[in-house]
Amino acid sequence: MSEDVAGLKREIESLKGELEHYRKMVSGYENVLKLNEMELDNAQKIISMYENIVEYSRVELKLATETARAQESVSQLGRSELMDAFAKISALEEQNRRLREQRRDA
Repeated sequence: MSEDVAGLKREIESLKGELEHYRKMVSGYENVLKLNEMELDNAQKIISMYENIVEYSRVELKLATETARAQESVSQLGRSELMDAFAKISALEEQNRRLREQRRDA
């Protein structure tokens, strides 16, 4: 019986050692899982930042395009006004030429 008790004690000690080994393994896996979760959280934050950057860039490009269109419209308006002004100057110069001819003929 003493042998049986000694054998059981050895088996219990062996099982305690195995249990401790498995606890360490579980603890290691839990640490790896926590690190993976932290890495996933960081990756999600990075993705969110890139999405914000893309959205900001899209808005900036849209504004730049609208600004370019507005400048083009202003330029076209300015060109039209300039052409109208030249036409009026030409008409006034023609009127002056006629008036000078009338004065000379009179």
